[in-house]
Amino acid sequence: SGHLVLRAAWDADEERVRSGAVRTNGRFHAGYGYYEASIKFPVAPGTWGAFWMMCGNVAGVDGSAADGVEIDIIESINNEANACNHALHWDGYGDDHKQAGPGQFFDKNIYDGQFRTFGLERTPEYYVFYIDGKETWRASADVCAPCPEDGYIKLTVEAAEWAGAGTDASISALPADMLVDYVRVYREKPQQ
Repeated sequence: SGHLVLRAAWDADEERVRSGAVRTNGRFHAGYGYYEASIKFPVAPGTWGAFWMMCGNVAGVDGSAADGVEIDIIESINNEANACNHALHWDGYGDDHKQAGPGQFFDKNIYDGQFRTFGLERTPEYYVFYIDGKETWRASADVCAPCPEDGYIKLTVEAAEWAGAGTDASISALPADMLVDYVRVYREKPQQ
């Protein structure tokens, strides 16, 4: 039906979940502006869908996030419990790693089998996260310095044992598809 389909499926031979992903690295990069995707998330324990960006050098450690930030616009981790999250990550993924976010929150509407919109407004002053046009979290420079670097977009379905992948409940829920109707990028957030 014209949708991007990212599938998580159990690979019995490898005894693990295989999952899909696309990214715009090398094809499309953008900086400040508004990013929005219309997504229908699957519900399958141990797996989650995500709409996110990699901006600048996330692995660089400078203590300020000025050199790079991973921006998790939405992650459907713990989807079987109607949970999701937004997050910012910087200063690599080792001992110096820093992160900020509202923590896991619950929104059963995003798992109702309908397409929902997830957005990020990125400016030199702040990051603002949206679900269905409603602001759900805001981070200003005192939380995480807005990274001036251009970034690329990622759409992924992921799985991890720590989240429950490979359990009987996870395997019986697979295959599970994340459907993406569209991704749009604007220089400024459109007026509603």
